[in-house]
Amino acid sequence: MTAFVIDEMFPPAVAALLREKYGHDAVHVCEIGLQAADDADIAAAGRAEGRAVVTQNVVDYAGERDVVLVFILKKNLTPGGGQAAALAEALDRWVHDQPEPYLGPHWPAA
Repeated sequence: MTAFVIDEMFPPAVAALLREKYGHDAVHVCEIGLQAADDADIAAAGRAEGRAVVTQNVVDYAGERDVVLVFILKKNLTPGGGQAAALAEALDRWVHDQPEPYLGPHWPAA
C-alpha cells in the first residue's frame, strides 16, 4: 500500500481523510514538523519513509528522481470546502490504479 506525505498547499484534512475514511498511511507536512520546509526536505522525508509526496509544485520537484511524486493541481479540484474530500478520493483511486507506483512523477485524474 502506498503511504503519503501531503504538501502544505493542501489542507491537513486530506491526510486525516486518507487515514480515517480510506485506511491509508498518510501524514500532512504540518503533522511531522515540515510546514514551510524546503521542498528538498519534504522529498527527503518522503524518500526516507517510503512515502509518495503529494504536491502541486511541479517545478520545485523537477530534480527529484528517487521518490514517488504525485502531482495534483488545485485548479482541477472542487473549489472551497470540498477540496480535501475530492483530493482524498482521487488519491484513493490512484492507489488502486497504481498499487506499486514507479519512482518519479505521476499525474492522477483529480
